Amino acid sequence: MPVVLVTAFASDPRLPSEPTIGWEYVTGWLAVAEERDLHVVAVMNQRSRSATSDRLRSTGIDSTRLTIVSPPEPRFLAFLGHHRMTRIEHIVWAWRTPAAVRRAVAVEDIVLARHVTFASELLAPPITWLPPSAYSVWGPVGSTGRADAYLFPPRPADWRKRYLVQRLRDLLSWWSARRSTRKVDLTLTTSEVLARRVRRAGGKAEVFPNTRPINAAGTTDRPPVDLGRLRLLCVGNLVPLKRFELAISALAHPELSRASLRVAGKPAPGQDNTLRQLAEQLGVMDRVTFIGQVPREIVVEEMTKADVLIHLSAREGGSGVVGEATAVGLPVVAFAGTGAAAVLEFAGAPGITIGTDVPRTSQTIASAIVDAARLPRRPSGVWSETRLIDKERELLDRAAAHRSPR
Repeated sequence: MPVVLVTAFASDPRLPSEPTIGWEYVTGWLAVAEERDLHVVAVMNQRSRSATSDRLRSTGIDSTRLTIVSPPEPRFLAFLGHHRMTRIEHIVWAWRTPAAVRRAVAVEDIVLARHVTFASELLAPPITWLPPSAYSVWGPVGSTGRADAYLFPPRPADWRKRYLVQRLRDLLSWWSARRSTRKVDLTLTTSEVLARRVRRAGGKAEVFPNTRPINAAGTTDRPPVDLGRLRLLCVGNLVPLKRFELAISALAHPELSRASLRVAGKPAPGQDNTLRQLAEQLGVMDRVTFIGQVPREIVVEEMTKADVLIHLSAREGGSGVVGEATAVGLPVVAFAGTGAAAVLEFAGAPGITIGTDVPRTSQTIASAIVDAARLPRRPSGVWSETRLIDKERELLDRAAAHRSPR
């Protein structure tokens, strides 16, 4: 029986954001497996394996065409489970993946290999060792960033380190992309900028952000925009990378003196919410509300009530938050050259991207927010309910053509 190999380091349906992407692909491939009479082998870490197996049982999804594989995780490497060690854990997992796959399936039966999680070109896909008969597809990958995002005040305490790290990432990502994309048949990227890099390196690339399907029902009855009392929204982990400080400091400017800001997300484990302290120092705490980490459905509901999404992250793979905003017609403010801006561009939706040729001040941020609020609401239709699985069916057809004798 033909086999589709899906490698997804993180595939945990209990977690928000990127770690659930693997779950989306695994369950999608189960539907295709029934249609096309094939078997799916999914490789993930042991935590995800447990969570995925539990969710499949609890939901009653037929998984007879699925084999879940987890490379062994020796006890002496247990420290890699710490959230700060995730990327190193991914590298070790990728090293062990080929042996785990060989134990689970005859390699010659694999017609399509898909590596789908961790939207970073710095982490090589664990499918480059497969024989030429397997059509290999990596992505969507991304991670474009803006080092100068850390130069806008108020700067985080370690802004120098973060600035230098982002500059280093830019160099390393180019080097890594050149090496890895030549070893797979196709790379799906989150932006045209990355696609051009892959092509220049001799690989094949297509733009396909990993934004999941979005149900934007009920978003047409938006309240009118009151420029004097703008309702602003930020969504994401409360970490310096996301640069939520910029949204809070913008509230202190006259044009936003009556604007309110709602922040959905939580600090990193063991960290305090320093954003609250900043809001108090600037005298705007009475207009800032921290609603904590909430389910995706609540995030979309918040977006239908907001006037602008502020997503000034210094680096993004392929921002699902921005995708959700474009689906409901919520204008976005983002830094040009980041994954957030790439998703906004792909969706053809209203928004303001802040370039590198503007003053690095909070006034620039405040002005961009007001400009975004003036834009017409125009929901994007690119995030259809079946976009992910439709793409996988297309890739399976390409794999069949790749495998057939010429």
